[in-house]
Amino acid sequence: AVVSTQSTGVSPQFRRLGVAHTLMNQLEKISENQKCYFVDLFVRISNKVAIGMYKNFGYSVYRQIVEYYAGGNAPHSPPDEDAYDMRKALSRDPQGKSLIAKKKVIRTNELFSN
Repeated sequence: AVVSTQSTGVSPQFRRLGVAHTLMNQLEKISENQKCYFVDLFVRISNKVAIGMYKNFGYSVYRQIVEYYAGGNAPHSPPDEDAYDMRKALSRDPQGKSLIAKKKVIRTNELFSN
């Protein structure tokens, strides 16, 4: 089973109140109920605050995806940016096998290939 969420965010006025932790706990419970092996998420490698938060929630960097976030073509657009694919094993994977990547760095076209 796969449980997918595309994006989560917490408005600045509600940060540091445990909202993100509550959201992630709910996602993990839903994933457990669906008998998933892990939860994973993508985060910009420049987003040190989010990376630290997810690590505190028990997630680890599974692999890096090169140029996952597109910067844009307009003048002064930010450059493309890599993402970390971060994962947390669930109870169906007690040995954490889903946290072992075949390749530590991949390109976006390799994301869904076998």
